[in-house]
Amino acid sequence: MTDRASSAVPPSATCAITAHGMCESRLSTIPALRDGAVPAGAPALPPRFLRHCDEHTVVGLRAVLEAIAATPSVANDLPQHGVIGAPCQAGRLVTARSLIQMRQDGPVAISTHIVPQCSLHSLAGAVSVALGMHGPHLGVGGGPDAFAEGLMTAVSIVHAAGGAASLPAVWIVATEWDEEPSLDAAGHAVNDPVCRGLALLVDASGLGEVTLDVHGPSAGLSRPVAARRRSSPLVDVARAVSSCLAGASSVTCHISAPWPLEVTIARRTPASQSTPRREAA
Repeated sequence: MTDRASSAVPPSATCAITAHGMCESRLSTIPALRDGAVPAGAPALPPRFLRHCDEHTVVGLRAVLEAIAATPSVANDLPQHGVIGAPCQAGRLVTARSLIQMRQDGPVAISTHIVPQCSLHSLAGAVSVALGMHGPHLGVGGGPDAFAEGLMTAVSIVHAAGGAASLPAVWIVATEWDEEPSLDAAGHAVNDPVCRGLALLVDASGLGEVTLDVHGPSAGLSRPVAARRRSSPLVDVARAVSSCLAGASSVTCHISAPWPLEVTIARRTPASQSTPRREAA
């Protein structure tokens, strides 16, 4: 049997990063993001859209809005965009609280929103619905290697689409906690971890201001001795993009995955830059 998704990507595949944004919020400040104003220049959300959403969805969608606010021109093609949601351990907090409530008050205490709002596909679905995207949207991963799996999936899709007008670009939206939230017996958080989200808009042209070169499992790479890194791959990639926008020629990141995965972020020459970008305030 042929794996069509993996065969769509050569051992080394290059995409353009046409927009990027990041959001970091402590657990205690996420409620303010649900009803807060969107960044200036970003599309407005439907009223109370995030009321029942998981924390990963709130932070991930905010990262997309930050990316659009920084690069307003990408909003013109939003209806044709696809989105890959790659959350790491999303939905666990509300699930734990629901189990506590069920033990105390029975099944009637469980919200019906827990399934549609806390599944693997909730992040991608919310981004797609909120911003009117009609391209494919799906959740990928869900565990500690979600970002790597999301990158490979998005690169597979954009290369398979070949720049078709019906799917010119795909959003990668990855989220994670810096540490797992902890609850007491009553379901109240006893720590205040950071939830972060990274949004990258990629296309197969390779003609953006910054490019992303993914070296997959067939590129002759050897798996690093340390299977897990203490640094966040989301932070590493976000810093690499910022460094290249600031003038660095290229930055290479090794991302934890079940297979060796290396990502190189590179800056193109000014003559080939085509996407206007507005500096964040």
